[in-house]
Amino acid sequence: MRRAIVVAALAAAWALGLSGAAVAQEAGEVVLKGTVVHGAGLGPGSGSEGFDPTELLVSLDVLEGVSPLAQLSTRPAADGTFDFSVAPAPTRTYFLSVEYEGARYSATRSAGALAEPVTLTVFEATDDPSVLRFETYTVIVTGAVADDGFVEVLERAVISNESDTTLVPDFSAVGAGMLGFLRFGLPAGAYNLDVASDLIGGEVLEVDLGFALTTPVPPTRGEPYEFEFIYRVRYDGDAVDLSRTMRFGAVSFRFIAPVDVARPFSPRLDDLGAAELDGRLLRLYEGKDIAPGERIDLTLSGLPSPSLRSRLARQAGDAYLRFVAPGAVILAMAGLLGLALVRSRGRGATPAGASAPERHAALLAEAGALEDRRRDGRVSDRRYEAERAALKRSLVELELDRRLGH
Repeated sequence: MRRAIVVAALAAAWALGLSGAAVAQEAGEVVLKGTVVHGAGLGPGSGSEGFDPTELLVSLDVLEGVSPLAQLSTRPAADGTFDFSVAPAPTRTYFLSVEYEGARYSATRSAGALAEPVTLTVFEATDDPSVLRFETYTVIVTGAVADDGFVEVLERAVISNESDTTLVPDFSAVGAGMLGFLRFGLPAGAYNLDVASDLIGGEVLEVDLGFALTTPVPPTRGEPYEFEFIYRVRYDGDAVDLSRTMRFGAVSFRFIAPVDVARPFSPRLDDLGAAELDGRLLRLYEGKDIAPGERIDLTLSGLPSPSLRSRLARQAGDAYLRFVAPGAVILAMAGLLGLALVRSRGRGATPAGASAPERHAALLAEAGALEDRRRDGRVSDRRYEAERAALKRSLVELELDRRLGH
């Protein structure tokens, strides 16, 4: 989320066309130094023969909190070095970035760390997704809403790129070329998808049976990236299918569900039993060495059933809301009306033949008298609740008569 705010703030700064003069002209400036280097090193055989840092443009965006303050840019020297003159302030963040072969590389500095040199490491690009390795993949069922008929699922993937190249999707490719994108499978009917990661930029694209990310994936160098997404799947009856094809495979795959929500099962994974986490009992399935392209069958059964009213609502749609629901309310009110008539016999509070307004006034007078008796201690709590309920039912009866024109 913090990265998303930074990117949004930078976009706003570019839209406003702010210059760096507001910062550079302030008193007490310091020099922020840095270097652009190639991750594969330099020299013959390194794979970076065409790398020329002087052709790149390094940007510095200054943020006041999350608000854009200024943007500066410069071209590095032949050895990749660059510098910016900035005015430090405790509330400011300094965001440096450079784009190389379709990927953006960045670093940040706080006001207290401006003296530390910045290194922006860039890499050659590839559109071959085989450079990626899914270390762990976890499917977590967070809950089910029976009346609305959906299951909510959270998925997490830890991905590494141990190559010396950055995966950059080839946007000129069509059809099968989409295979060059970082893709995730989803169960059929998934909706309300929300995706987050610790990488900057990119978009989410809907593809067949899942989604793809246009985000470049640089080498991880021992610090894998985390991707997290949440979605919903509708279900009828008491089961739902969460199966999918693991295009990239995975070193480890986990399937977790609360035992009070549903029973998870997968023939490919081992049942490790149940464990308690934060007071909730979870059942865990786990498998190792999932091959690229392998299908993982995942099922949930024993899901909570929706109420009769919710099932009728989903089957009848608007017709239910217009006819069935009001009819049910009228029947319920009629039942309460009959009970009220039985309980009110012998009270003699309302004269026979009284008009509706007179009956309404009499019932309100009874309610007031009941409250007085309670304050004076002349009625027990149990008797008070019973009489109060009877008066409310009588008022419902009166309102029903008025609406039906009786």
